[in-house]
Amino acid sequence: MEHNKGGRMIAKEITGNIISQHYDDGKLEVPVAFDWFETDKKRMMKVAEDGTELGVMVGQTIKDGDVLAETADKRYFARIRTAQLIEIPVDSMKEMGRLCFELGNRHLSLKVEDDRVLVPYDHPTMEYTKKIGYEPHIIEGGFDGFLIVKAHAGTGTIIPGTNKTTGDVAEEEQEAEADAEYELNGVLHRPDGSHSHDGGHTWHTH
Repeated sequence: MEHNKGGRMIAKEITGNIISQHYDDGKLEVPVAFDWFETDKKRMMKVAEDGTELGVMVGQTIKDGDVLAETADKRYFARIRTAQLIEIPVDSMKEMGRLCFELGNRHLSLKVEDDRVLVPYDHPTMEYTKKIGYEPHIIEGGFDGFLIVKAHAGTGTIIPGTNKTTGDVAEEEQEAEADAEYELNGVLHRPDGSHSHDGGHTWHTH
């Protein structure tokens, strides 16, 4: 974790989890809110509950409670917002297999449990699962443990509040990845680990 004087920090790795580990060092725990579809983004800027900006580039899927950064007196952790989910009960392995095949063809992110499958809510998926013989219903829940599908543009799960799918966003991120860079303390950084001291004219790693 790196930080500068402007109230901005760079989180490059997950150092623990406040849910699975016990911390007794007296640090104030500060949540950083994420939507489910942000948890596997390679790079994003977030604002913690105390107003601190975090550049998050941890290189792995973020889980609820993951520790992203620490200061002398604070610990910043991920809080995954709950969302509307479609819960689809299943009674047999045969039903489970057929359902996962159908959902997989639609490039949907999902979570498989012993007697049910969970997918993010959207109306077309709700109607489709009814049409193929299942009895779905809507619940409120978290996205921990979901298989996040990287779909192609125009496919995937519709992201709430937008007209984009997870596939659209994934393609946009891939297109922007090559020349994306950020500045920290006057030094330009790239996602591949290289940096520049002369405004982007030359790049190198240490």
